[in-house]
Amino acid sequence: MENAKILIYGTGIVGIFFGGMLAKAGLAVTFADRPERAEHLNETGLEVQSMDGSFTIDADIVSDLSEVEPQDFILICVKAIHTYEIALNLLPILKPSTAVLSFQNGLENENILSELLGPNLVMGSVLLYHGKLEEGYRSVQVSPAQVIFGELDHQPSEREEWLSSIFSKADIDHVVSHHINQKIWEHFIWNSAFNSIAALTNSTVREIIEHQAGYATVEKMMREMIRLAAAEGVNVGLTSLEELNREQSKYSHVKPAMLQDIEAGRRPELEPMLGIVIRKAKRLEISAPVCNSLYNLLQLVCTHLDTEG
Repeated sequence: MENAKILIYGTGIVGIFFGGMLAKAGLAVTFADRPERAEHLNETGLEVQSMDGSFTIDADIVSDLSEVEPQDFILICVKAIHTYEIALNLLPILKPSTAVLSFQNGLENENILSELLGPNLVMGSVLLYHGKLEEGYRSVQVSPAQVIFGELDHQPSEREEWLSSIFSKADIDHVVSHHINQKIWEHFIWNSAFNSIAALTNSTVREIIEHQAGYATVEKMMREMIRLAAAEGVNVGLTSLEELNREQSKYSHVKPAMLQDIEAGRRPELEPMLGIVIRKAKRLEISAPVCNSLYNLLQLVCTHLDTEG
């Protein structure tokens, strides 16, 4: 563990925070991003404002991986629309034992990464975290962070224990799950419903929960997605989503990521967050009228935005 080489691909809210926590623990962390972003951050430096205090990060931010050594652990923190592109960039720095985790929104990241990098390298994960980016280089934590991860075949492994030791050294709260596919679906359903409603109505999670009709729409979206999960062999119950709702409602003043993107003039992650639901429903011939209506309206919202994050 002491000599572990770690790559954080993406220097947004999530990448800076978790890469910063790992670097603060004395681990060898390299950050990677687009050339213009890397150049800017090498001038400003990186900063984390956690709930336990603030610290700066003395780290290299690269845009070219050709001189980066093979890595033991790769954490992907880019927008889901860039998963395919950056996965191809990772091929030269992989080892047979490399562990790859996706801290991204969406439902298909692990599938894309497994297809391109190899199924034995990719683990499943769920990230429970809320934050915001200030001045482009400061990641501000606004709720406790927890990582849930595990092997996609649901079998215990030595690298689960190894990765757990990495997170423990960095004081990152984590849980190893041997039902990670179910956890991924549960989190996706909650995230997709609340992000979509928030983005369309300019509302916080708390405002949606307290609005009877708004929350009723969330529940209808969730029920539609539960049927999709069942059709793919994953059993998700409303009870588990209600438990997640109770936990996340503690931080319900937070604006979901899609709303933050819209407020910043960026196009939100509509396709990985809701478009995937529409495509699965069509392929499985399952009716999802509420999700479809939200998707159509958010497509209209996106026509008024200039850039993708």
